[in-house]
Amino acid sequence: MQQKAEWRQGWPVVMGAALALGTALPVWNYVSSLFVAPLTAEFGWTRGQLASASASAFLGSLAAPLIGKLADAVGSRPVLLGGLAGYTAAFVTLAYQPGTLAAYTVIIMMHTMIGIACGGAIFSRAVAGWFDRSRGLALGLTMTGVPLAAALITPALSHIITSYGWQNGFLFLASLSLLLGFPAVFLMVKDRHRISCDKHEQVDPVPVEGADWRQIIRSRGFWLLALSLIPINAAGTGIMSAMMPMLTDSGISPARAATLVSLFAISVIVARLATGWLIDRLPSYAVAGVVASIPAVGCALLVLHEGNYMFAAIALILIGVQQGAEIDLVGYLVAKLFGLRNYASVYGVCVVFLGLSGAFGVAWFGQSFDANASYRMALAISVPCYLIGAALLLALRSDIQRCNAE
Repeated sequence: MQQKAEWRQGWPVVMGAALALGTALPVWNYVSSLFVAPLTAEFGWTRGQLASASASAFLGSLAAPLIGKLADAVGSRPVLLGGLAGYTAAFVTLAYQPGTLAAYTVIIMMHTMIGIACGGAIFSRAVAGWFDRSRGLALGLTMTGVPLAAALITPALSHIITSYGWQNGFLFLASLSLLLGFPAVFLMVKDRHRISCDKHEQVDPVPVEGADWRQIIRSRGFWLLALSLIPINAAGTGIMSAMMPMLTDSGISPARAATLVSLFAISVIVARLATGWLIDRLPSYAVAGVVASIPAVGCALLVLHEGNYMFAAIALILIGVQQGAEIDLVGYLVAKLFGLRNYASVYGVCVVFLGLSGAFGVAWFGQSFDANASYRMALAISVPCYLIGAALLLALRSDIQRCNAE
C-alpha cells in the first residue's frame, strides 16, 4: 500500500523531471558529437583541439557541490528553474560564438557550470524525497527522460545541422530547454520530504536523516563509490564524445551512424528502467558491479570488428546498458549509503569526480585520434577501465550490508 501511495502522490514529479531532463545538461553528452565535424570544418580546429576545449568544460562540474548545497538549503525547484533559464542562454551564446578556440572553451565551460543546476543531481534530489520503497524505479523512470529525448532529438538535430547549419542546431537545443524544460519544472516538480496520506492509507514518512559530512568523508563506502566513477566515466564519456565521428570514420554513413546513436539511446532507456526495477529487489552493489563490466565486451567488439554495422550496433547496446544504469545507481547508492540529509551535496561531490574523469576521457579520446588517426587504442584501454570500476563497485558489499542492518 505504501508503494501505491508514493506513486499516487509522486508521479507528477517523476514525469515533470523526466520531461525537463530531456532538455537539460545530460542530453548534451549524447548529441555533442554531432557538432564535431561542422565545428572543425568551420574553424579549422583539429579533433584533438576541440576535444581538449570540450574537456575543459567539465571543470564547470567543480561547482556541483556548492550547487548541491544550495539545493539542500532552498530546495530543488528554484535551483532547477534558474539553471534551465541560464542553460537556454548558454546555448544561444554557443550559436553566436566568435569562432576562436579560447572563446569556445570559456563558453562551453560556463555552459556546463550553469547546466549542473539543471542536472541529474538536482532532479534526483527532488524525486528521491517523494519515494522510499520505490526509489530505485522512480529514479530510473526519471532518468529515462535523457536517453528518450536523445533518441528523438538526434535525428532531428542531425538534419538541422546538415541542412541549416550548426548555429541553428544550438538554437534548436535552446528552444527545447526554454519551451519544454522550464514549464515542466514550473508546473510539475516540487520538493517534499514527507508524503502525506489519505484517511484510508498509512504511509511512513520518507526519511530525511543521514550521515553528516565528517562521517561521509571518513567512510569507506564514499571513497569506493567515488573512485569507481573515475575509470568508468572516463571511458564512457570519451566514447560518447567521439561516437558519431568514430562510426563515420569506420565507413558507416552519417545517416546510419545517427540511427546507431539513437539505438544507443534506446538501450540506455531500457537499462535505466531495468536497473531501477532490479535495485529495488537485488543487492545494489551486485547490480552495479555486473552492469559496469558489460561495456568492456562492447569496446572489444568495436576494436575487433571496426566498420561492421551489426557488431557496432551490438557494441553500442552493451555500452548503453552501463550508461543507462550509471546515474540511477549513483543516485540510489548515495541515498542508500548516506541518507537524504546531505543528498544533493554528496551527489554534487560525485559529479565532480564524474566531471573531472569525463574531462580526461574527452581529451584522451581526441588526442588518441590525433596521435593514431583512429580511436582503436582508446577503445582497447577502455576495456580494463570498465573492469576496474566494476571491481570497486562490487567491493561496496560490506558497506551496503551494514546499512541494511542498521
